[in-house]
Amino acid sequence: MRYLLVLIDGLADTPLPELGGKTPLEAANAPSLDKFATHGRLGTIRTIPRGEAPETLASLFTLLGYPPGPYLTGRGYYEALSAGLMLGEEEWCFRLQFVTEVDGKVVDPRAGGISEEEGRELLKALESHFKQTKIRFVQGRAHNHLLIIDGTDFNGLTTVSPFNILDLPKGEHLPEGPGHEVLLKVMNEAPAVLKKHEVNRVRIDLGQNPANAVWIWGGGAAVDVPGFQKTFGIDAAMVSYSDLFRGVAVATGIRVINPGESPFVRDPSSRMQKINPDEQAVKAGETDEIIKIRESAETALEGNQLVIANLSAPDEHSHQGDGKGKVRSIELLDKHFFKPLARKLDELKDVRLTVVPTLMSRVETRQHDDRPVPFMMWGEGVESRWNLTLTESNAEETGIKIDDGTRLIDYIINGL
Repeated sequence: MRYLLVLIDGLADTPLPELGGKTPLEAANAPSLDKFATHGRLGTIRTIPRGEAPETLASLFTLLGYPPGPYLTGRGYYEALSAGLMLGEEEWCFRLQFVTEVDGKVVDPRAGGISEEEGRELLKALESHFKQTKIRFVQGRAHNHLLIIDGTDFNGLTTVSPFNILDLPKGEHLPEGPGHEVLLKVMNEAPAVLKKHEVNRVRIDLGQNPANAVWIWGGGAAVDVPGFQKTFGIDAAMVSYSDLFRGVAVATGIRVINPGESPFVRDPSSRMQKINPDEQAVKAGETDEIIKIRESAETALEGNQLVIANLSAPDEHSHQGDGKGKVRSIELLDKHFFKPLARKLDELKDVRLTVVPTLMSRVETRQHDDRPVPFMMWGEGVESRWNLTLTESNAEETGIKIDDGTRLIDYIINGL
């Protein structure tokens, strides 16, 4: 038996007035996903443990079977692993995110969707301004980059995601605690550097949101995570564009696959090797991204017991407050991922498919939510009982509730 776990960021939502009181899942035309669901089983799962903030890192560790508490060092550490970096004993890595700020408020946490090249040029400008040996910038993708700081103890520091403070006074949500002044120096001086940059002058002329500020958050130091294979006794591979997902895979010993590439491009055993940013996977357009992830996941099933495929578009539309765009993203997933996948699984015959939103991402609030989400399981050994499509209300109706999300891996292997 082989297993395919499809983690879709932010797939679940609440009813929206612009969709006639339906959720995006209910409004979407997704016949292939519907067919899987009606021939499989549905339920709800709590991906965010009670007491934890509704963040992707906590949900990802939970769904991989790890109680997340000991490993929530901050996403910066895991994104450093994804970039092929290992932190020194006194180093911390933070997410440095280009944002659009207006009147002291973060109004766009993705800075208008800046391109890879724009992000690269803006980061170079910051590097030139902050010429300090204790601070170094690491090239990421578009609006997401890394800041590594040596020699400062940030234990006890608190930061918040820019997605959680949309349209709120940023001064009330700045980093607090040990070392905060180091981060504030960068955050306070960056706008002057960015404002005069040619990239932003052009964006303003074109009527696009400028990347006129940075937000620093999610800092983490190195932490040891038990290996996935040793813990669960099966080999696994991860297909994702997300630096966070890829970094957690490296930390747990799960093989990392660049979407659209085969064989595996990097194994955790080589994670200390510095990776050339130009050789990293560059996120493609939405349809191309879906196709590449599916093709790589199908190939990976030939050599791994468990394959984890991660798709992110629904979450991105949620953060933009775009309900109709979220519906379209679900329909694209159905057309380019689940429809051709169905043909492949019919050929393989021994694959059990599980589809789970990593967490709820609400269009209405443009933020994550900690309530349970629907999930679907289909394949050999999975008995269909209700003939229901995958929606939030249908999943509730079945009465199957996984309150401890860390049990999912056990259910995937042994069935519901």
